[in-house]
Amino acid sequence: MKYTVLALPALLASAAMADVGVVEATAAFTLPGSATTSYATAIGTTRNPSLSGYNFGSVNVLTGQTLMLQNWYFENYAYNGDNTPVGAATNNNWLDNASTASLTVIVQNSAAMVVTGFTLAQTSTIGNNRFWQLAPGQQSYANLAAGLSNGTYSVQFSTTYNFNQWTGSTSQVITTTATSTASFTVIPVPGAAALLGLAGIITSRRRK
Repeated sequence: MKYTVLALPALLASAAMADVGVVEATAAFTLPGSATTSYATAIGTTRNPSLSGYNFGSVNVLTGQTLMLQNWYFENYAYNGDNTPVGAATNNNWLDNASTASLTVIVQNSAAMVVTGFTLAQTSTIGNNRFWQLAPGQQSYANLAAGLSNGTYSVQFSTTYNFNQWTGSTSQVITTTATSTASFTVIPVPGAAALLGLAGIITSRRRK
């Protein structure tokens, strides 16, 4: 599933004035050559490494390595900050079961760009806060290095969500978090791949 997220300046400005925000955005990965889960955080907790500036290392495609996005944990809120009744002519905000959220991942270098969109599903609610994860069918789904040629890539993560706002009438406001940019490298370089293939041919001939 691929899509483009459009910037909406007027809506973003409206969101900035309101009592709306993100508590946490954390990614779960299986790193190349690993069988365990690693976490990196874009927003919120400091117990994990920062996703911005994170280097996932090298993905050796010749040995079948992958860089898997397992899940995306997201918590946001929207509430009536000035305690006036919903329906009063002021900035009142709220999330409900119809609210939506999505993750956009952009992998690119000077030669290629892949934009992938993931749907987030609400998993629980505490007060004005909503908790989200990748929709069940999309968990452990994305190999971020799939189909890429050798080289170094940046990988950008951002979350878009909507909420309800009352300023005399109800409207839907869409906002997007700041982008966190990490990196990884697909190896081996073409010369190394060619040498490895040549070595295999020579070894095969010697065994005969």
